Amino acid sequence: MTAAPHPDRATALTQSQATRRIAVALRDADRRLLEEHPMLGRTEAVAWTFFWGAVAALAACVYAWSVGALGTPWTILGIILAASVLHEMEHDLIHDMYIPNRVARNAVFTVIWLVKATIDPWTRGRWHRWHHAVSGQEEDIEERLIGMGQPWGPFRLLMTIYPPVAIVLKPGLRRAIDRRVEEGIRRPDFRHPRFKYFFHGITGVLALLPIVGVVGWFQGAAWAWPLLVLWVLPNTIRHAAIATLSANSHYTGVERGVVIEQNQILDHPLLWPLAALCWNFGATHVLHHFLVRQPFWRRTLIFSRVREVLVFNGVPANDFASIWRANRRGA
Repeated sequence: MTAAPHPDRATALTQSQATRRIAVALRDADRRLLEEHPMLGRTEAVAWTFFWGAVAALAACVYAWSVGALGTPWTILGIILAASVLHEMEHDLIHDMYIPNRVARNAVFTVIWLVKATIDPWTRGRWHRWHHAVSGQEEDIEERLIGMGQPWGPFRLLMTIYPPVAIVLKPGLRRAIDRRVEEGIRRPDFRHPRFKYFFHGITGVLALLPIVGVVGWFQGAAWAWPLLVLWVLPNTIRHAAIATLSANSHYTGVERGVVIEQNQILDHPLLWPLAALCWNFGATHVLHHFLVRQPFWRRTLIFSRVREVLVFNGVPANDFASIWRANRRGA
């Protein structure tokens, strides 16, 4: 099921040459897309359209379910799809792609934080920027905390379903970062400059929601079922989908700074149900490592145009065996 590098690819092609070819192909595809559809280049307007569309969809799902006009499965699915849009927006905002106004950006971050009921976007932003510097390494805190490098078993499955359990990995991650600092890199700053305990407190409350909801449901509390349907279950399912695809689309144990070794394409039909719940993350995220500052909607639209270029130049596709290798690349 693995798509190996194209057999006709020149054997003398170096990793840096292949990386440059892919980056050029991505920029060209993006340019052609904007020539064909200039409206997609109005980044600010498109971003706000996605944001308010997602918020409206969330509100509509909550209202329709509360009055009995929408069934529970469709409500959960609708909330997941809206939250997946907000997740992609959060990622783009971490890279300063749009919404330059600081107040507006923090307001959007706050909405996303509460909708997703997970770690706050400001902390995630520091982790994610660090991820680009050390992708696939032992100290890649963002991907390690969603399972990358862990052998599949009960612990990794629990991490995927209930991410707070990954906190047990933090001491090892700190030691890995300390070793990198000893090698001469600048220590990353993951601290909140202000309101540290406020952020930790809210994150702690959000982390307890699934437990509170399940316990309340078993006890017959009237508030528990709405909490589960409108908040806990959509976020648990969405996170499980994106954690599975993200952690397995990244490789570990790769050479530092070699972008072409960091990701694979996950777009096999067997994965489409998961992909539908997280904006096709497994297929398109690899593009982001080559062309960082590209909004998520354009990355999605050019994927089919550049997939062959990626594989031709050495990016694996649907390397399912890496799952059993704990996300290490094959020989």
